[in-house]
Amino acid sequence: MVQDISKSKYITNFVARAFFIAVLAFLILIGILLAVYFADLLVNRQTGRTDKPLFGAYVIVTPSMVPTIKVNDAIVIKRIDNDKYSIGDIITFDSPSPIYQGFTITHRIINKVSESSEISTYTTKGDNNSIADPNTITTASIHGKVFLKLPKLGYIKKFFSKPINFFIAIIIPALVLLLYDGSRIVSVYNKK
Repeated sequence: MVQDISKSKYITNFVARAFFIAVLAFLILIGILLAVYFADLLVNRQTGRTDKPLFGAYVIVTPSMVPTIKVNDAIVIKRIDNDKYSIGDIITFDSPSPIYQGFTITHRIINKVSESSEISTYTTKGDNNSIADPNTITTASIHGKVFLKLPKLGYIKKFFSKPINFFIAIIIPALVLLLYDGSRIVSVYNKK
């Protein structure tokens, strides 16, 4: 019986440590990305450049890129300098269409026409679309190239976009931690 309790306590501690390490690694990664992002913004401001941010993240809301990127997948993009996009790259860009003005779109490059060493015109198409996009885009309207896909992460964004869910996600874990720490303090106090 005592051995079963110590085994379950060992497993619980192992799982808690593994979870803590995973969360810590995730937070460190986010911190590094934010540091690079803000350093890039600072360099751009000091040099007077108006480049788009070095990294960006988006949640896909339409099925135009299925099966490569599905609805509610999150993507991380990286700005590519000097017009080094190639046919086959998946890019995120501002829509040139008057119908979808103000929308940000993620599609694949299917044709590239170089106008100079720094400017090209691109034809794009969603993997799930039967025809190419009707409007071409230029290098200036591209935010960046997709370099990471995080499946189903959009559901978490959707969950946290509701204020009550955000409140629950913060308050409940905080209460659990307070109760756990409080019980440990009481047990230490009772032992003395």
